[in-house]
Formats: sequence, C-alpha cells, structure tokens
Amino acid sequence: YNEVPAVNAMVSNGISEGPQQAATAESSSATVPAAAVPILPPSPTSFGAELMTVDTAIDSLGTGPFQLRVLFAAGLCFAADSMEIMLLSFLSAILQSEWGLTTGQTATITSCVFAGSLTGTLILGPLGDRIGRRPVFLACGIIISVFGVATAFASNYVELVATRFLVGFGVGGLTVPFDILAEFLPTRIRGRYLLLIEYFWTAGSMAVPVVAYFTVGSGLSWNLFVLICAIPCIASFVMGALLVPESPRWLLSRGRTEEALQILRDAA
Repeated sequence: YNEVPAVNAMVSNGISEGPQQAATAESSSATVPAAAVPILPPSPTSFGAELMTVDTAIDSLGTGPFQLRVLFAAGLCFAADSMEIMLLSFLSAILQSEWGLTTGQTATITSCVFAGSLTGTLILGPLGDRIGRRPVFLACGIIISVFGVATAFASNYVELVATRFLVGFGVGGLTVPFDILAEFLPTRIRGRYLLLIEYFWTAGSMAVPVVAYFTVGSGLSWNLFVLICAIPCIASFVMGALLVPESPRWLLSRGRTEEALQILRDAA
C-alpha cells in the first residue's frame, strides 16, 4: 500500500474521521512536514508520526459535494457514450434508405464502432495507468466530442465509417472514468455509487429516441440528430476538466505525495 502521514493528512491538512469535517488537534513535536515524508513501506510509525494507507485516507473523507461532483462528471461521460452507441440503430436505418447502402454496409456502420471500442480499451486502459487517469479521461472526452460532431458532416460512406470508428475508440476509454470515480470513494459506499453511475448510461439510452422523435421524426435532417447527440460528449469533457482531479492513489504510486495530499485536502 502507498501510505500518507496520518498527522499531516488527519490533523494539519484538515481530514477528519467524520465525513467532510475538519479535525482539530494539539500540535505535536512528532509532526513531520508533508514534503519531508517519502512513500514508505507499511510500518506503525515513521520518524514518530503515524502512517495510514491511501484507502484509510479516502475512507476518512466520507462523502459529500466533492464525491457527487466526480460522480456527475463521470456519469455524464457514461450517458454520452451510451447515446453515441444507441444512435446507431436510428442512423443506420436512415442512411440505408438515404444513401442506398447494402445490408453489409449498414451492419458495418454499427460494427466499426465496437471495433473502435475494442481497440480503445486495449490502448486507453493501460495508458491511464501510465500517464494518469485524468489525462486519459479528458482525451476520451475530446475524441468522442470531435468525431461525434464530425459524423454529422460526413458526406460519404467511407467518412462515416472512419468517424464512427474513432468515436468507438474514445468510448473504449470508458473504464477510466469508472476507475477514477471508484478511487475517490470510501469503501463502505463504493458499491452504491458504482451502481448509480450505471443509471446515467440508462438515461443516455432513453434520451436518444426522444431526440430522434423531435428531429428525424419531425422531418429534420439526420445531421441535426447526430449533432444534438454529441452535446453530452462536449459537456462531459468540460465537466471533467473543471471537476475531476487526478486520482490520489495514482499520484502516490508515482511518488507524487505532495500533490496527492493537496487533492485530499481539497476533497475534505
């Protein structure tokens, strides 16, 4: 386990045993400045200061507005991804008629998204372990947003397949927002929050038929339908950039203790 100094994390930095409450305690001569404490192997004390695992630190935070913001940002990413997949059932049927596509070409529009998703999972998942959760989270948002919008401007079959494959590539990084949410949650409520995030996927899937009804169902173009479905992708990127910090667990695994402690302070 990566460890953080209990005296600094729990007293000096305001992380209490109760949810979202700052602790007060008498100063001790054994207090060690956070910058001076390296990541150490498990031991009862170090230079006279108690140590705690990152799991214990996260559990001590409890739940509050910070965790809800991360849930909302990650959940919006789930909703955006589900919309990009669900719209295929409408888009394929529309373009088969409008562009005169064969059955095989129509099926390829759908299958290329899942091929991109498989590729994205194999690349973006390990990349999140190498360079951090947050950069990959934001990269996924950019990829899905850019190529989701680009789909609306595809003028031929090849362009459409290429843009949908790249949308699928971004969707393949869906494991990263799931991970970053889990790594900010106390153990006792982690399962509940990871279930709640799945409702965002359901909400996104239910929104697509509504958008289809008011666009293509009302005689408007499929391009507008695709553009509207891309809006949650853009919103997901913005919310992720504003609300989601790097995972303290990942920072500690890279020896960036001070940055991890600062994020824990902000979350307290």
